[in-house]
Amino acid sequence: MEILHDINLEIREHEVVAIMGPSGCGKSTLLRAIIGLETPTAGQILCRGKAQVGLNPSIALVFQNFALFPWLTVQENVAVGLTHLPLPGDEREKRVREVIAAVGLGGSEEAYPKELSGGMKQRVGLARALAIQPETLCMDEPFSALDVLTSETLRNEVIDLYIGKASPVSTILMVTHSIGEGVFMATRLVVMGAHPGTIRAVFDNPLPFPRDEHHPDFLALVQKLHTLITQAALPEPRPPEPVAAAGAPAVQAIPFASLSSAIGLLEVLDNEGDLELFELARHAALALKQLLPVVKAAELLGWVTTPGGRAFLASPIAARKRLLNTRLRGLYVFSLIVEGLGESPKGELDEAVVLGRLAKALPHEPAQLLRATIVAWARYAGLFDYSSARRVFRILQKSISSGGR
Repeated sequence: MEILHDINLEIREHEVVAIMGPSGCGKSTLLRAIIGLETPTAGQILCRGKAQVGLNPSIALVFQNFALFPWLTVQENVAVGLTHLPLPGDEREKRVREVIAAVGLGGSEEAYPKELSGGMKQRVGLARALAIQPETLCMDEPFSALDVLTSETLRNEVIDLYIGKASPVSTILMVTHSIGEGVFMATRLVVMGAHPGTIRAVFDNPLPFPRDEHHPDFLALVQKLHTLITQAALPEPRPPEPVAAAGAPAVQAIPFASLSSAIGLLEVLDNEGDLELFELARHAALALKQLLPVVKAAELLGWVTTPGGRAFLASPIAARKRLLNTRLRGLYVFSLIVEGLGESPKGELDEAVVLGRLAKALPHEPAQLLRATIVAWARYAGLFDYSSARRVFRILQKSISSGGR
């Protein structure tokens, strides 16, 4: 199985590079290959023009899960990275003291990991990496296991160390799932696509330090990355869909997502406020590939791009059904069926007729999955029903009209 394909990436001195992309695109594998923890089956890693063999001694890694030895103190954990260096004992002790102070752990030298908070554990990991005085500091989602305030503090402190030259580190290479984090920290941004992992875009971040996360330029760059990463997580574009006749709803496929998931998405956003894609996935406890159809469904229904979502949530069940009923009537696949039912003397349409019309309008959609999604949405909205026994679509006896009560 090919994990990475046609990767060509240069990491330069005096820059912070953030590698971002959807889950499973090979970000961590690429980082491990650069460090020397993984050996590529094709191609090679070059360091200053020479082929890299084994671990690169000029690189240090900060792990996501801290990777501390529970039986060692803070001071002993930091000193572990120096055991292979030919340093006199007093020089080793001095260096350990200096990096512990630099990361704000002074006074905790004799504490054990079980006595430390998550943020303090990650400071120990950072101090251990800095102790070997690396040229390049690599970080694999170093703040993802921390609470929001702690991660924000550590991000600022790492950038302060980089800008202030308080350490010999000249380059930082990081993997992150947080778009905002990448824009906040990086001077160059790498966006990867998946299956297999490829580099879709590399571009400079011109924003000066210190960066304001509320500045329009910052927000614009976050949105640009959000679009790129979302596209990287989606399949290759399909051929263009047929264009509807003038005055008819636009021909548009519907995502295969349940309405309960889309409503749950609204609840998360209502409770948490605006969230970027990966943060939303974390709050919803979904993989990105599972979340995307739900987001698309909520966008299609006008719930996450307009105030319509809050109006929907604020409404009682009956009102929700009326709102959704009205919205679905304006979507092509639903209007196609509603019009057909209206023209039928019995108020029924054979499944074969409906599937034939859908296949003609949306030839690249899986027919049975499309039917199941349409039926589930329409039933909730009281738009029409489907009999699996007779395999017919039918008008509900008391169908909810767009203006009904």
